[in-house]
Amino acid sequence: MTRMHRDGDQIVVEFDEAEAGVLGSVARQLSVLLADAAALDDPAVTRLMPDAYPDDAEASAEFRRFTREDMASRKAATAAAIADAVGTESVDSEPMTVRLDGAAADRWLRGLADLRITLASRLGIEHDDDEAPDDATGALYHWLGELQWALVETMDAEGTG
Repeated sequence: MTRMHRDGDQIVVEFDEAEAGVLGSVARQLSVLLADAAALDDPAVTRLMPDAYPDDAEASAEFRRFTREDMASRKAATAAAIADAVGTESVDSEPMTVRLDGAAADRWLRGLADLRITLASRLGIEHDDDEAPDDATGALYHWLGELQWALVETMDAEGTG
């Protein structure tokens, strides 16, 4: 079970081995997907990219033309950083500890959101009241949301700078 607390200006996140492995795996998969230029038309990837001008298709297309590759590259790097942080450091059944400064915690929040949006797209979740399936992928979707919420609460904890 993931545990999170503050240690001075850092947030300490402890994952069990299985959690670290799952998070590392899905983050690495997202990083690879986003790094593939051919995948930029994938519906999940499209959902990760904001529509700057929803009422103007031409302006939206122009905006995407100039920003999409850079945005995908930044999102891929964030996902890779999460995967790298949890990917190989767990030993036996010992908890895997990740220490995040303020900037890293912000990146993790964005990365966790990207993971959830990608899963939501794959699961057909379009609105807040849509239900995730009662299976392993739905459980992953919920767990990522809980992890995201715990990180927000820990970042906002009293006494933070």
